[in-house]
Amino acid sequence: MKITAVLGSPRDASISTRIAMRAIKGARDAGHKVKIYNVNEMDILGCHGCGCCRKYDTDCVIEDDMEEYFKDLRESGALILTSPNYYSQVTGPMITFMNRHYCLSDKERKPRVPSGIKLIGIFAQGAPADYEKYQANYDWYLGTYIGKDMDLVGKLIAGGDTDTDDDSAIMKQAYELGMSL
Repeated sequence: MKITAVLGSPRDASISTRIAMRAIKGARDAGHKVKIYNVNEMDILGCHGCGCCRKYDTDCVIEDDMEEYFKDLRESGALILTSPNYYSQVTGPMITFMNRHYCLSDKERKPRVPSGIKLIGIFAQGAPADYEKYQANYDWYLGTYIGKDMDLVGKLIAGGDTDTDDDSAIMKQAYELGMSL
């Protein structure tokens, strides 16, 4: 199976990226091919609200790196999204990235991507992992993708109190989640 992964941290060695890479290793060890996008290295413009995608039932008319991503997403059986928590939310580039998915619904609001793409969300925050204030924000973010008929199969949250050493519980969970795809 092909898997698309989107890394939302501007730091290569961030906790969210490290956990995502462990999930990706699990997926690759299970025989899957993984295409990785680092949203901070992509050329992405924000949604212009022009409505062309709905009017003409097409992907976004903006010509940037999202074109390749949309093609890969349609060919994928799973999507891994990861982001640190910046100011109580996913990073700004991940919000811009999410907004560009508007074109993946037709004018009747039906998804224009294959149904059943497996979805994994991986988040890191300074607060404890079970800090309730941020949970609704992560659920809102993932809801955009669930609304495209993707199936949430896992959500991992690393808090400031979470052990993220290579042999830690969250790293094992990430690896197993990747293997399970």
